[in-house]
Amino acid sequence: MRDEELRIQGTAVSDGIAIGVPFFLQVDQEEIPEFPITMKEVDYEIGRYRHALSSSRDDLKKIRTDLAEEGSDVAATIIDTHIQMLEDPLLTTEMEEKIRSMMKNTESVFHGAIHDYEKRFSHHTDSFFQERLVDVRDLAGRVLGHLCPRKGCHMEEIPFNSVVFAREIAPSHAASSQTSRIGAFVTQTGGGSSHAALIARAKGIPYVASIPLASLEEQPIRCVIVDGGAGEVILNPLPATLEHYKLRKSSQKASYQLLQKEMQYDAETLDGCAIGVFANIGNLSDLDHLSVLGVDGVGLFRTEYLFFENRDLIYSEEEQYQTYCALLSKVGSLPVVFRVFDVGGDKNPELSFAEEEEPNPVLGCRGIRFLLRYPDIFHIQLRAILRAAVHGDVRILLPLISEAGEVDAARAHIEACKEALRKEQIPFCDEIPVGCMIEVPSAVLICDVLAEKSDFLSIGTNDLVQYTLGVDRSNPLMSDACYPAHPSVLRMIKMVITESKRRGKSVSICGEIASNPTFIPLLLGLGAEAFSCAPRYIPFVRRAIRETRLLDAAKLADKVLGLSSSQEVSEALNK
Repeated sequence: MRDEELRIQGTAVSDGIAIGVPFFLQVDQEEIPEFPITMKEVDYEIGRYRHALSSSRDDLKKIRTDLAEEGSDVAATIIDTHIQMLEDPLLTTEMEEKIRSMMKNTESVFHGAIHDYEKRFSHHTDSFFQERLVDVRDLAGRVLGHLCPRKGCHMEEIPFNSVVFAREIAPSHAASSQTSRIGAFVTQTGGGSSHAALIARAKGIPYVASIPLASLEEQPIRCVIVDGGAGEVILNPLPATLEHYKLRKSSQKASYQLLQKEMQYDAETLDGCAIGVFANIGNLSDLDHLSVLGVDGVGLFRTEYLFFENRDLIYSEEEQYQTYCALLSKVGSLPVVFRVFDVGGDKNPELSFAEEEEPNPVLGCRGIRFLLRYPDIFHIQLRAILRAAVHGDVRILLPLISEAGEVDAARAHIEACKEALRKEQIPFCDEIPVGCMIEVPSAVLICDVLAEKSDFLSIGTNDLVQYTLGVDRSNPLMSDACYPAHPSVLRMIKMVITESKRRGKSVSICGEIASNPTFIPLLLGLGAEAFSCAPRYIPFVRRAIRETRLLDAAKLADKVLGLSSSQEVSEALNK
């Protein structure tokens, strides 16, 4: 490659524009020493191992504290999962037993055990397992670093104004990145659902994946532009290109500062129609900044995320009750939609009770299917929610509904829990709205029936796109095919909104499409009256609502519904 402008298209992971110099992050692959030990040395080696775990825990706690102080609550929660992993028997009692039985030095035993773990689970192709492998490798590297200090670059040593190129970014690397030093991430692997991606978005670091790195490291690259929104990396930009992106970057910064000042204004269209804007959250810390965002409530509380923080929580009614009460105390009188545990299949494989491995977990026992198959877990959560609902405005949301019988069965379980609480004379909320998520085509096609059986509906657009288009949304190679504004998806959204309104039931839209200002006018034109998205995107959504006139939105929707391809829809939205 000559010293000339080169544009490379990758996968958009985290929005934003960065301009900087390239830094190729090398992951240390030094050989791990291996030698036998005597019986007298066993306790000493175990002591070394315990010290390495303790030091690793201290490292992670410091990272977590730093993240919390800078307001990166999502990132802090992910680091919490790493801290929890240090308590796993795999890394505590089992590892110590291996040291005693194998009679070898600690680092060699530890390295071998982690390697075996990777081999055992490397054949799983679903994103959840792959992300867990990344977490394990990340944590293992930290522990090994304390057992046998190795060379290598730390994130705090990376030069200022760097664009970091790496095969993959570990979650702890992303978490410890200083935004004053690191402008963007560019990786060969990784996707939008990875922990590193979630952390990058929480910290506001642009990130583009699926960029081939083999031919770049030895090339003369003097400057790099990363367009996280477009998924594009520009090497050695021409002066005109550089000036264009400098202006765009300055404009984005000024725009976000203005957005923060606009929080005092209502989320209503130019013609005075009030639109609900709700927050998606996964833990209590996500609530800390909601008051300044002007949200109308919590539109989706992903209760399964609590499992990452406390593995025993799923089996403890009392702990769940206390957690839900703490959440309701924080939100006050605002409504909170509790989505019951969306686990099973490719999510939370630790909770799988299947005797055999599922050949296709995404199409297997997950969501409401899991809960109906394991009613003891379902009842524990339902009882905790019903009890906590005494202290706030609570709704229950059922995930991955595919047929009406699942709603009937879930309601029967809810009534059974109410009856049990009544007999036990435990206070609970008897009148609690129950809704279902529309995430699969079968649910769309019977949305009139589901609307009759539910108190409200929520369209989960991420899974709806995946199941409608037959595309794995976690696969970066399929990012172009996983377009949320596919004509079929838009017609489905319109159908659900129409049938819900016809029956006087509210419907909200969540997922990435509800977080993207480009789609807001179209969704409003389709009849959407409520959006639920991650807190970071709420200011952008609120502004998009305020800049939209419903009459214009309706005309846009009529036009788009007549289009036949995703490309035509994209062109119409970006005019």
